[in-house]
Parts: sequence; structure tokens; C-alpha cells
Amino acid sequence: MEFAEEREGIRLNVLGSLECWADGRRLALGGAKAERVLGFLLLSPNRSVTVARLVEVVWGTEPPSTAAHQIRKTVSTLRRTLPGGAALLRTDGAGYRAAVSARELDLKEFEEHLRAAADALSTDRPTDARRELRAALDLWRGPVLEGHDGEPIDLAANVLAEMRLAAVEQYARLRIEVGQIDGLTTYLRQYVDAHPLHESLRELLMTVLYRTGRHAEALEEFAQVRQLLAEELGADPSPQLAKLHEAILRRSPGLGGAPAHPPLLEPAVPEPVIVRCTLPYDLPDFTGRQDTVRRIRDALADDRRIIAIDGMGGSGKTALAVHVANQLAERYPDGQLFLDLHGFTPGHPPLHPLDALDQLLRSLGVPSDRIPEGLVERRALWRSVTASRRLLVVLDNIRESAQVRPLLLGTGNSATIVTSRTRLVEIDGAEWYSVGSLSMEDSMELLGRVLGDDREDPADREHHDSTEARTLLAGMCAGLPLALRIVSARLRNRPHWTVRYLVDRMRSEARTLTELRVGERSVAASLQLSYGAMNRTHRAAFRLLGWHPGADFDVLSAAALLGTDVQEAEAILEELLDVNLLEQHTVGRYTLHDLVRWFARDLRGNTPDDRDEHGVQRLLDHYLLTLERACDLLFPGRTRHLVPLPNSTGSVPDFDSEADALRWLDDEYPALRDAAQLAYDVRLDLHAAYLPRGLAFYLNLRGWWGEFRDVGLLAVRAARRLEDPLLLRISLTNLGMALWKLGDLRGSLTRLDEALALAERTSEVHGIAAALSRIGMCYSSLGQYTEALDRLDRALALHRRLDCRREEAETLANTASALNCLGRYAAAAEAAEHAVRLDRLLGERDHEIYALTELAVAHLGMGRPDKALLRLAGIEGESDGFRQPGTVGLMLAYRAETLQRLGRAREAETCALRALTLMELSGAIRRAEIENVLGRVHGRRHDYAAALTLHRAAHRRSAAMNLRVEMARAQAGVAAAAAALGDPETAVAARAAAEELFTDIGVPEECRR
Repeated sequence: MEFAEEREGIRLNVLGSLECWADGRRLALGGAKAERVLGFLLLSPNRSVTVARLVEVVWGTEPPSTAAHQIRKTVSTLRRTLPGGAALLRTDGAGYRAAVSARELDLKEFEEHLRAAADALSTDRPTDARRELRAALDLWRGPVLEGHDGEPIDLAANVLAEMRLAAVEQYARLRIEVGQIDGLTTYLRQYVDAHPLHESLRELLMTVLYRTGRHAEALEEFAQVRQLLAEELGADPSPQLAKLHEAILRRSPGLGGAPAHPPLLEPAVPEPVIVRCTLPYDLPDFTGRQDTVRRIRDALADDRRIIAIDGMGGSGKTALAVHVANQLAERYPDGQLFLDLHGFTPGHPPLHPLDALDQLLRSLGVPSDRIPEGLVERRALWRSVTASRRLLVVLDNIRESAQVRPLLLGTGNSATIVTSRTRLVEIDGAEWYSVGSLSMEDSMELLGRVLGDDREDPADREHHDSTEARTLLAGMCAGLPLALRIVSARLRNRPHWTVRYLVDRMRSEARTLTELRVGERSVAASLQLSYGAMNRTHRAAFRLLGWHPGADFDVLSAAALLGTDVQEAEAILEELLDVNLLEQHTVGRYTLHDLVRWFARDLRGNTPDDRDEHGVQRLLDHYLLTLERACDLLFPGRTRHLVPLPNSTGSVPDFDSEADALRWLDDEYPALRDAAQLAYDVRLDLHAAYLPRGLAFYLNLRGWWGEFRDVGLLAVRAARRLEDPLLLRISLTNLGMALWKLGDLRGSLTRLDEALALAERTSEVHGIAAALSRIGMCYSSLGQYTEALDRLDRALALHRRLDCRREEAETLANTASALNCLGRYAAAAEAAEHAVRLDRLLGERDHEIYALTELAVAHLGMGRPDKALLRLAGIEGESDGFRQPGTVGLMLAYRAETLQRLGRAREAETCALRALTLMELSGAIRRAEIENVLGRVHGRRHDYAAALTLHRAAHRRSAAMNLRVEMARAQAGVAAAAAALGDPETAVAARAAAEELFTDIGVPEECRR
């Protein structure tokens, strides 16, 4: 077999995330597909991998019809991307082979080190073996091909993971044999935590812990693995591990090196110490938080004396504190105390420090007659009694720092864990840990452990969707442990209820909190305690925030809703953050946990009172004015309508650049969309109708046509209810555009005809022009070019009369498109040239690309590919956030065709691949045209199978929308590809269908392609 050639400067890494380096620079591979193909080839270095296997790696069991073709294209692209790529990725029979050396691939280097270690051991060189093993293990950065999965990758990754663990064991044993155990505990811990059922690793960790004098922790490791084995596998520890456990209990000399206790200098009879443990029992089904548990344990091991845990009500703070305390009990042999300070307990006042000290002192056996009356004296006695002891004290449910400060221990040998709904920053020296929601994975695990994995619904067994029902239930609980335990308890108490039945009961937001109640436990009651503890101002602010439509929000929109300046609003939000009624995942943005949001909405009611109504209107004013300001910057030249917009407020931001405006839109779009719905719900119809107008520009830019249609429908309903003809005309025009983008041409014409009639009835000239332009565009898509050009010409005259240059540029470009389809290339070029000049004057970058593309098409039609390329060459090909993917994709497709005509095949292939990627993000109409252009490109390079696939896809798509010119072009492409593939029957039928369509449309014979 031919192996790798050495290449300078290239390094490929798969032991972790996939990395490709060349001359110190990390290479971008071009997407997940390329990464999966290259990564899997590197997992089988110097071995052939079939195309069929690579198809399975990328798409699993449901690949597209073009899968094999796409694999070949991906390998071709990788060869161009990687230095020496042709020699690196070699064609080998029916597949490909990655020819690499140990210097180039970390996996090969890992294997070389393992072989060297084996050789060293076989020749009695343990020092060399340790060095080789450590070098092998240091190559690992994480799981193999982290971020990519699937059966083929997982199988290869599992084999390598086993090799890694075997190397870890061998390395640790060699170090233990020679007594080099400094730092080995931490090293082994990371692997034991990642593989908790791996008994050999646990055995090594127990041995190291014992030899470093940490006997209790060694025994604790055995207890943990015994519990895990019983729960997960229903098995006992191996005889070897059990034998080690017995040896540790006996402190067997055979284990070696365990330090002995120092002898007493003189005999003494110590005063009897009462060892107390008042910790609640550790939940046997405690789930998740493993990273937090580990960090708390490490902090206490580093002699941090105060651990503080905060989180919203029901987040599992107490369970976490108790879980950690039980795990660490042996570290604190003089006692483990627990005290509930009732900071947020219904019907119970917060425990005063005086009473708290009384209970703590009694817990340590101090007689009542020795406990003084005053707080200062009790605190002094508490410090004195605990000074020589090693205690762990859990102070739970604290309301304020003054409640806990007198209880803190003064000795460095003891530790305190406090929990609170509020982050008590006044506690000096505390190590803080905030408890958030459980992940979906941990939520599902908790449900499984509490309900039992064997509980299934009869209907779910039949439909194989038991996991789906549990996933929905976990999602409704939003990761809140209290909610998860409540729903589990309800299901256990109602054996005839199914999981799906409870899900159906909770589907309504109004009922979710009602269902999250069992006995005295209730999510709403828990949140009510936090809410009731706030002052009047903060309670009012919290209720108002329940009206905010955003899943997250910034301080400016909150200030508008609350009716305060930005500084006061931020202070309120930070206070709510401190009491864990708000969360913050990103700096400057605030989030209401789903259940907290529903609680706030329950408090506010379904309809706003006078105060709430003013707040909602302020918020909607803020969003409307800010959206208009962002759109003015991003979409210059928009028509100004005589719509009575609200007065400016102080919370409307100034954007420094287009990028800032677009970033704001990206952040706020979900809230803006829901704000329009909120406006409609509370009958603020001006906002409900006009917010979608600004959103239409943004959604058109992003290519989110379904959302474009939905907000358009909402705007039309609001405008009809408002009985405002101007707003109705605007809304109908935008809805017509959205439907056109989706390929619903008849639906689009219906709305646009209504908009035109309304504009004519009210003598709104701009509305007449806008409707005519878009009606012309629809007729052009339908192949009715006489009607299209008539409407476009009439619209153009009106736009020029009104000096609406943006609309004029759009109409000119659409005119050029229609003229190109009819073969009137000179007239098309003239119209497109004029559109380009206007777009550049206005700064309309996205539309300029479209106009330049139509200009290039005209030059191609006139047999001037050099001029066409000149028009297209200066455009940056990738979408940069300011351009529609479909517009860029169409431009790249025509650039590929132009380059191909000029004989620049390699550049043409690159453009075609980029166009193919962007095609997936294009609207239906644009996509059909791109498919036809790329079909022609593939046909000219004799890849007739790919050409046939693309033209057939274009025909299916265009036929569904009655895009007759694209239907004709698709049939012409099918005919050419079928003829080349030796299928004359298909070719003849497709050619006849194409000719019939071209003739009916009026396309000249010389332009039929």
C-alpha cells in the first residue's frame, strides 16, 4: 500500500474537535459536511473508505438522491482547501483514502507513542514507557471528533476511547509502582468522573487516595461506585475492587505507604465530644448539577470556609446543599448540622439569629442553662464551642445577610454552606454558586428516576412515542426541579393517568401553574414567597414585566414598559436579578424563566388595567420607533407614509452603524414579532398594523418568508379592524409580496388587486404605483409578459413622477428580468444599468446585486460573456448579513455559467458549489431559477446525471407555482440531459413540452434554453 508523503506545515487533529492547521493558521473547511467527510477519512488513516460509507457518515440512513455526487464534490473542495490536498486525499477504488503520517495526524502520533510504550515495557524500560504513555495521552483535547456523531463515527470513536482508557490505566499503574503519585489524584479524577462505571480506574483512584492519607475519600469512592453499579447495572463491584475495599478498611500494610497516626506526647483523657448529624437524608434520585457539586467539593478542599448557593424558588438549592454535605460528612468528624432559617417559609417568620444560635448550640449538646440570653454572648459561646472542632454547618433558606452573619463559624477547620433565593453579596469571603434550570437531559433523567423507566403509557407503547411525551412534560417544567418532582408525584398518585394526559392538561399556559401543585407543594406558592418579599415598587415592576412579549429583553425596552429612565430601570432589573426572579445569560439582556413569566402573567390578569395599559403602549411605542430608526438606516429610500407615529421617547437608541441596527433587529426580532401580536390582542391596532411593515423589510432580507406572511396576515386583520385605508393598502401590498416569495402567485395577485383598488378609490398615487409594480412582478413570474410589462411601465412612470427612487430601481430591475425572458436583451441591459445607478446612489446593496445579475444575463444573451463577468466580478459572493442568500445565490449561479462560457472551468465549479449551498436558503421562486442555471452548468461539463436531477427539481418546484418560463427551461434542460444519457423517449417528450411552453409565453426560438 502507498502511504503518506511528507508535507510541510500541515497538522490534522481528530482527538477532540476536528482541526486543520497549515503554517500556523487554522483552516476553515467549509461546513459540517466537509468536516464529517474529512474527519471520518482521518479516523481510518491510510485505509480506503467507500463513497457509500461516507454517504452514511454524512446523512445516515436517509441520504438525498445526489448524495454520492455531493461526497465527490466535497472531497474535491477539500483537496483544494488543504495544502497538498490531492496527495493527502487519494482516490482508492470505489472510495477515498487519507494518506497521512504521524507528524501530520494526532491519531497516528497517538498510535506511535503506544507502540513505543509497549516496546519499552517489553524491554524493561518503565521510565521510557511512562514518558511515551504521557505523550500519547497529552494529545487528547476532548472526545473524538467532538461535535459530530452518528453510528459510523461513534463506532470508531468508542474504539479509540477504550484505547485511551487503557493507556491511562497503564500510565497510572506505572507511576504508582514507583511512588510518583503527586498530582495523580486530580489526573485520575477527570477520567473517573467521565467514566463512573469503569472499575479499574476507580481502583487506581482509591489506591492513590489511600496512599496520600485520604482514607475516608477512598472508602467514599467505593460507596459511590457500588451504588452506581447497583442502580445502573443491577450488579455488585468486582471481586478485585471489593478486595481493595476490605484492605483499606483493615489499613492493610500490603497497600503500601499509608501514613500512620502520630503518637500522643502524653496520655490524656479527652473531654467527651458529642458528634451530631442533623442533616436531612440525601435524595436517592438527586440528578444533575455534577459540575457544581465538583466545584463546591474542590472549593472546600481548598479551605474555602463559606459556600453560598442562590437560585429561584424550586431550583433545588437545598437538595444540592444537602447532597454535598452528605458526601463530605466524613471530612467533618465533629458534626454535620442543618438549620432551616425560614427566610421564605409560608406561615413562618424568618428565624432570628438569637433563636438560630440557641438551636445550633443545643445541637452540639450545650445544656440550656449554659446558653446566655444576649445575641453577643450567644455568638461568643458558639465561636468558643466550635473553635477546636471540625464541623460542617448548612444554613438553609436565608432571607437576608443579617440573619446569617452571627452564625458563621470562626475557625478555619470548619465550613458553612448557606442557601438563599437572594444573592447576599454582603457576606464577605463567600464562594457563590448560582443554581439555574436543569438541562433537558438532566430533566429527562430526573423524570425517569422518579417515575421509573418502566412506566409507559399504553398508547405510547403502541405509537413508540413515550420519550416524546416525557420530553414535552420536561419542557413544560422548564428545568425547574420542583416542577419536575410535582408532576412526577401527580403521576405516581394517579396510576391511571398517562404522561400524555398530563401533558394535554398542561398545554394551556393558563393551566400550567395550576397543574404544578400537589399537596402543600406548589410552584406558584414558591414563587409567591419571593414576590411577596419585595417592596411595592419592585412588585409593580415585576407585574408589568409580565406584559413584555420577549423571551429576553434589554434595559431600554424595560425602561419604556416601566415608565422610568434607563438608570432606574436597570436598578430595578438588577434587584429582580438578585432575588432570582430574573435571569441573565448574556450581558445587558434579562430573561424571565418560563414558569416565572407565567406566574407574572397570572398576577397581571388577561387584560391590562390603566397602569398596565399605559406601560404596554409605551413599550409598543418604543419598539415601533426603534424599528423605524433601524429600518431607515438599513433600508434607505423607503417611502414615507403619513401615518400618525407616536412621539419619540428617551429610550429609543441611536445606532452608530448599519451593523448595530441589524444586530438590534437580530436580537429583538422574536420580541418584535410577539409585540405585534400583543398590540393586536390589546386592540392597539396602529401598532399591530405598522410594526409588520418594518418587520417586512427585515424578514425579506433574512429570507424568512413564512414569518413574513404571518406578520402580514396580522397587519391586514389589524388594519381592517382599524378601518384605516392607508394602513390596509400598505399591509395588503406587503402580504402580497410575502405570498409571491412563497410561490403563492394567485394569492399574491388577489391581495395586490385589492390593494390597487383601494389605492385607486382613495387616489393614493404611491399606493397605485406600488401595487402595479408588484402585480407586474407576479405576471412576469407567471410568464404573462405582455401584462407584466404593461403594469411595470405604468408603475415606473408614477414612481418617477413621485421621485420614489427606491421603488423605481426595483421596478426597473423587474422590467429587465421580464425583457431578458423575452430575449429583448438590449432593452433589458438599459433598464438594469439604470437600476444599478439608482441602487448605488441609495446604498441598496442587496438590490444592486439583483440588478447587476439581470444586467449580466442581458450581456450573456447578447453573446458578451466577458462584459457579463465584468458586471459580476466586483460583487462579494458570500452573504454578509446585509444581503439575501437567494439574491447572492442567483448571482453566483450566473457567474458560474459566465465563467464556464469563458473556459474558466475550475472557477466556475467553485461558484457553482457556493450557489448550491445558498440555494437551500432561497425562496421558492428564486430557487427554481438557480436550479435551472446550475443544471445548465452541470450539463455543459458533461455531468448529465446531476443536470437531470437539478432540472427535474426545478420543474417540480416551478410547476407547483405555475412559473411557466422556469417550467419551460426545466423541460429543455431535462431534454438535453436525457438525450446525453441515452434516454431519447424522455428527451423527446420533455423537448415537446418545453417548446409548447416557450411558444405560449412568446420566447423567441434563439432564446429558448
